[in-house]
Amino acid sequence: MGRRGQAPALRAQQWKLWLEWLKERAGPRVWLAVFLTGALGLRCSEALTLKRENIQLDGATPKITIDGQVPGARKSPGEVYVRKQHVETLRQALRAGVCVQRVRGHKYGKGLQKNISYQQRWTPPTRGYVFLGRSGCSKGHMTYHAVYQQIKRQATRFAKYLKNKGLPVGPEVEKLRLHSGRATLITELMGEGLCTAMSMKYARHAPDSYKVHLKYGRLTLDDVKAACDKLQSSRPKTKWSSMSTKDLLAAQRGISKELALRMKQ
Repeated sequence: MGRRGQAPALRAQQWKLWLEWLKERAGPRVWLAVFLTGALGLRCSEALTLKRENIQLDGATPKITIDGQVPGARKSPGEVYVRKQHVETLRQALRAGVCVQRVRGHKYGKGLQKNISYQQRWTPPTRGYVFLGRSGCSKGHMTYHAVYQQIKRQATRFAKYLKNKGLPVGPEVEKLRLHSGRATLITELMGEGLCTAMSMKYARHAPDSYKVHLKYGRLTLDDVKAACDKLQSSRPKTKWSSMSTKDLLAAQRGISKELALRMKQ
């Protein structure tokens, strides 16, 4: 598992399909671990060493805390804000568990692919590690290597699935790895216009690590176009938006005066 360049990022829609694929093919535990990397920008080792007591979803600021007490989470401990669009998904997964209709190959399966379908439910522990390891596991939690092997195997199959469906698929899909969720999130934050200081804070990168941080952004010309189109100077101006504050206040007084006259009639 040596270094082989940067982990690729996906577009939002492809990332959604990737998560759905993992839920069916790799199971709910792997799905939730990868979901955390893409939703919160966690490193996979941080997700796998996460404990229930470090997750606070019901306060004014929903967050998780990377306490740095476990080797896999010592790189940049701190608090991570859980964005509004992810709070309910995470809350449901932790409280009610994850139930999924899985598909896998089997010698008695149906169709050309010889697949069988079955239901699997996984409920995280209420205390301790969310991703509890198997009985006798020395680390106490699910290992990085176990998830890595699943992602490496499923990435190739996912790329083939997209091609068969006639969906757009680039060479980066087959190279999806555990760090791709973090790369996807940082690219998303940058593409939506979050300033570098804020995206670095969210990713828990040190202030002097901006060069490292910028390498995460897999921005394209389409991202530049979308960001430019959001600028105030790029928006079509209306009569009101081009008026000065003084003129707007004068217009407001005129409207109020006219309304008062009509009320008397």
